[in-house]
Amino acid sequence: MIKIKGLTSEDLNGFLDVGCELLGELRFRDTFRIDGFLKGKVVSDNTLVVGESGQVDAEIDCGTVSIRGTVSGRVQAREKIELLAGSKVTATLVAPRLLIEEGAFFQGDCDMASAGSAKGDLLTLESAKAAGRGENRP
Repeated sequence: MIKIKGLTSEDLNGFLDVGCELLGELRFRDTFRIDGFLKGKVVSDNTLVVGESGQVDAEIDCGTVSIRGTVSGRVQAREKIELLAGSKVTATLVAPRLLIEEGAFFQGDCDMASAGSAKGDLLTLESAKAAGRGENRP
């Protein structure tokens, strides 16, 4: 059984494993995990998980996007984007909420104002928050 930050394999309705490649457009319901390579477009109202071996070069439009692997392109989420420790993201991020864990790499642009919420919540590095340096910005 695969465990993903509170999810089990039963919660997944799709999986692109290591050694698999997908070129084109991916649409799914519920939660989809990518540990292989995807180039193209990803569309869903639900959760996309990019595992630590996942490599995605795409235009992503999902409800929630959780990244531990490598992502480039444009990532739009209606709820939130999570850049987890070990992730490498070179992209434009558009979401009302953004979480960047310590150990994540991010280079690009971030737009929280036009992500469907006039007031986006910025969740800063967990370690900075624990050290009293984190802040929420309107």
